[in-house]
Amino acid sequence: MAKIKICFALVLLLLLVTECCIFTEDDFFPDKSDEQNSRYTESEIEYFEEIALGTEYGNTDQVIRKWNNDIKIKVNGAPTQKDLDALDKVVSDIDSIIGEKIPISIVEENANISINFVPTSEFSICEAVPGNYGYFNCKWENNLIYKCDICIATDIYQEERSHMIREEVTQSLGLMNDSEKYRNSIFFQGYSATQKYVEIDRKLIEILYIDEIKPGMRKKEVESILRDIS
Repeated sequence: MAKIKICFALVLLLLLVTECCIFTEDDFFPDKSDEQNSRYTESEIEYFEEIALGTEYGNTDQVIRKWNNDIKIKVNGAPTQKDLDALDKVVSDIDSIIGEKIPISIVEENANISINFVPTSEFSICEAVPGNYGYFNCKWENNLIYKCDICIATDIYQEERSHMIREEVTQSLGLMNDSEKYRNSIFFQGYSATQKYVEIDRKLIEILYIDEIKPGMRKKEVESILRDIS
């Protein structure tokens, strides 16, 4: 009888200990729930800030710049068929990400982006910084972009040209900086012949054109908004 009482007491003690020691995943990873509740990861937010605030050239304010009207691209110069195919593809990719907010198309007239396929000796039409084989030059008012000129060199290999088309058109959306962080990203600072977006590139384009991100916003405002979006 005494043995039965002892065993029953041990069972009760074990149940009490078990109840007191039940841990959830959040007890070990307290920040994980915050990450899951946010639409964007810390890596995506940090990369967006690096690419979208300010410009690669010039001493411009570190603020958000973006379009608020339809983007219409006109082709000038001497593109190859592969150039045109590459342009069609990047326009299609951008449209699939932000087309419902900012339609983008290739037009014959009333363009607000001119993409010029010319030798580097003619890059002055884009006011290009020497040493570039692809270059974009955008104008804005109150941080709203209203016009861009893009130059793509015709005196480089096709693979490089196709890459430059994607990079310069994408940056003319308002993602105006380069980075050394992700080698496969279209925004990679070093040499690259990337022909498509990686997932984080698509995220940056998406983030720039969500309604909550406004022209003129600075880093702290951007961080606050993106960390609160769920």
